Amino acid sequence: MNNAVSREPIAPNSRMRHLDWGQRLILWCAVLLMATSAAQVAYRYTLPTDGWYSVQDLVSSYWEYYANLTGAASGLQSGDHVLGVAGQPLVAVDYAEMRSSWVAGNTVNYDVERGGQRLQIAVSLDHWTPRLFVQSVKVDPSGLISTLGIAVLVAVGFLAFFRRPYDPAARALLIFVSALGANEISGLVPDGFYRDFFPVAAIATSLFSYIIFGTLIFPALLAFTLVFPRPKPIVERHPWLVYAPFLLGAFILAALLGDTGAWQLGWGGSLAMVLASMVSLLHSTVTMRDTVSRAQLFWAVGGLVLGLGLFALNFPAAFEWVSPTWAYRLSLIGNLGIPVIGLGLAMAVLRYRLFDIDVIIRRTTSYAILTALLGLVYFGSVVVFQRLLTPLTGESTAAVVLSTLLIAALFLPLRRRVQDIIDRRFFRRKYDAQRTLEAFAATVRDETDLDALMVELMRVIQETMEPESVTVWLREPSSNGQQHWWAG
Repeated sequence: MNNAVSREPIAPNSRMRHLDWGQRLILWCAVLLMATSAAQVAYRYTLPTDGWYSVQDLVSSYWEYYANLTGAASGLQSGDHVLGVAGQPLVAVDYAEMRSSWVAGNTVNYDVERGGQRLQIAVSLDHWTPRLFVQSVKVDPSGLISTLGIAVLVAVGFLAFFRRPYDPAARALLIFVSALGANEISGLVPDGFYRDFFPVAAIATSLFSYIIFGTLIFPALLAFTLVFPRPKPIVERHPWLVYAPFLLGAFILAALLGDTGAWQLGWGGSLAMVLASMVSLLHSTVTMRDTVSRAQLFWAVGGLVLGLGLFALNFPAAFEWVSPTWAYRLSLIGNLGIPVIGLGLAMAVLRYRLFDIDVIIRRTTSYAILTALLGLVYFGSVVVFQRLLTPLTGESTAAVVLSTLLIAALFLPLRRRVQDIIDRRFFRRKYDAQRTLEAFAATVRDETDLDALMVELMRVIQETMEPESVTVWLREPSSNGQQHWWAG
């Protein structure tokens, strides 16, 4: 019996202990990218700062202040909008001229808008302290979730590369996760206009915290989709196309470095590459039909859809469509979006006889529905039994006990019923194959005609496994009493 043959590249050594020069170059670039980001963070950590966690409004160019992270004395309050320094608007401040006064221990006058009023606030400058990491987690706990998620993603990305360094998708994924890691490292020290007093810090923060999205993260994502789960035919004919997204990223980088006001180009280019990545993956799901590719695409497309769905939860908070409490909760979940996308892509690269995504989906769906049904039955039965038994017993303990026993009795039959419905509705082929095998097992017990049994066996194999061809080997005694094999 012939089954579908995997088109995965065959390496002389699956662990690939010895990398060629191209693979070593990619690995060193990934490590150097994250190390450089760590170095610039260490440098920014030493710079004088007002010590506040703040976010810039790109349209109005003011900085909104949220929390004091260093604990230094300050006249600022949460919610203040800082518009300028020493009477100069932020967009017109001569940072080179004022750099001599931006020293820890000095006091600087901020122009602040608070409650619709313009104020001048004296602010003491200080250095960052280890306390800032604890305080930043308190201010934005969802950031910790994002950091941990991306740390796991980076680890999985490096694992995928070391397991399959010959796979172009694993190499593109390594660049993608290392760029995400560099961006996350850069965010460990809060941003602020203070970095504009120091040119190296200003350039490093812009590169690793903002520009990196349009110049490296999303180009790497698009390059990944062009070669995943295997290179597209047009890429095989024109290999240079896989580098085209990085050329676009270089063009965006040059434009942003030449004109700091061209941030719209960065956003537009990033959005275009994200949409192109989605189209590329959808094209692969339509054109690539072999078993391994389909399984890998399950992970990639599933991770992308789920990740984008989670990330979209940030929009209700950003546009103030919900209350502050719900905005915080949704943002907490939304920060998982990018790590989920990356983990889905990483698992897709590693996916070959390692995971059965259908089993995961079936089990997760069935147990989620089962949990919801049992929860409804439990709370419903508690209410009913309490109304019936409390007048007789004077307490609700009996209602809880009876409800628990009811749930225990319903668990197995309800689980089988839910699984049966899910298989029939969403996994019909697997469901039909299971029924066919059960029917064949019953036939084997009763059938005595070998020819009829062989025909039935070939029919069952064809229906359940859909091979290209089927060959049955039978053994029968030869005329001299020896055994031999023949094909039929």
